[in-house]
Amino acid sequence: MRVMLACWPATAHLHPLVTLAWALKSAGHDVTVVSTPAISEEIKRTGLSPVALGDAERMPVPMGPGSPELRRPAEEMADLVDVLAGDDPHTRFTWEFFRQFLLPCVWNFHPTDAATAVEVSAVDDLVAYARYWKPDLVLWEPCWPSAAVAAKAVGAAQARVLWGQDPFAWSSDLWNARKAEPGSPLGEDPIAAYVRPIAEHLGFEVDDDLMFGQWTVDPAPAAMRLPSNRSRVPMRWVPFNGADTVPSWLLEPPRRPRVALCLGASMRQFGRGESALAVGIGTLISDIFEAVSDLDVELVATLNADQLSRQHAIPDNVRTVDYLPLDQLLPSCSALIHHGGLGTWITGVPYAVPQLVPVEQWGIASPISGAFVTLTGSGIAVDRGDTSVQGLRKQIVQLLEDPAYREGAEQVHQDWLSAPSPQQLVPMLETLTTLHRGR
Repeated sequence: MRVMLACWPATAHLHPLVTLAWALKSAGHDVTVVSTPAISEEIKRTGLSPVALGDAERMPVPMGPGSPELRRPAEEMADLVDVLAGDDPHTRFTWEFFRQFLLPCVWNFHPTDAATAVEVSAVDDLVAYARYWKPDLVLWEPCWPSAAVAAKAVGAAQARVLWGQDPFAWSSDLWNARKAEPGSPLGEDPIAAYVRPIAEHLGFEVDDDLMFGQWTVDPAPAAMRLPSNRSRVPMRWVPFNGADTVPSWLLEPPRRPRVALCLGASMRQFGRGESALAVGIGTLISDIFEAVSDLDVELVATLNADQLSRQHAIPDNVRTVDYLPLDQLLPSCSALIHHGGLGTWITGVPYAVPQLVPVEQWGIASPISGAFVTLTGSGIAVDRGDTSVQGLRKQIVQLLEDPAYREGAEQVHQDWLSAPSPQQLVPMLETLTTLHRGR
């Protein structure tokens, strides 16, 4: 069968799709990846075939949720947080994460103005390619819902592929429950508002399938999932971090405990220059460097020149490398320090590496994976607002010396193994495609 994957144009959104794409190709299916021209070269580096949608000169370039233009949809909903979140801190964080980070990503290519939406999302190009190529199945990640509309236009089956939790469906359920209460100030579900102009452009009514797929491929561990009644197919998230030549120093066993520091692909794309995020990244790196400077460890920091530009000194026991795929580095590591990104977190799971997540509510790190490593005993979440350099040092030593964290990481690894791999999932996708095609 022919499978079209639709991806929001960022490396962190592309990489979670790669192993599933290659599982489908290895099973004999034809696969293409549609996105904007901004990510075509990165798609080619994965060995997959990109289809560039829209005019590169007219398409928006994703600048991250911190850019002034992308703040607008989040700011418009700021007054609704109390209505939706109430007093529960976890509910409040999840809604704020959705409002401040994910909604702007969707809005970037799906503005609610009908004329702009059709032009910016390149939906005509998307539908035209679908009509030309005639996919049997369209798989789309949740920031690119126009792909579901394109699938409906050509009678293809279609499903979302998540890259972590699903605040999209969760927030929609929450929104609609609150909207049904007497006197609620809530209007249309924001996801429906983004899908509607594109659906109406092609003569379709917005329904749950167009917003959330006919089913959802979900790689998140069951304990990490947000509640939702959408149809889900579990899949083991096999990490992909790109490829590079294995450095010679990595072929020798480490002489002392090796610790990896990674801030993920998103921080490279969005945390640049003089932005508040870039300043926060620089401070976090400085604190971690100081924390390990007098420890008997080797810290391997996968940081680029921009991320290192604020560092006045690099300790002797810190090795910096611009880029090194984590699947090469982590087998030799005793611990992983990272920003809380789900892609970085999941890459540590196959190697049962204990993890340290310095959590900042709305800054660098996400509490989602931090909360999960705490829940499972596979690592430590550190509240950056309450933690000094000395506190960081203490937590790193604890992570390395207490065997309970390795045991917790081993249990998470076993849970991860229990889900079907992308290769094992392919027959189910074939069956579901047959059932849903043309509906």
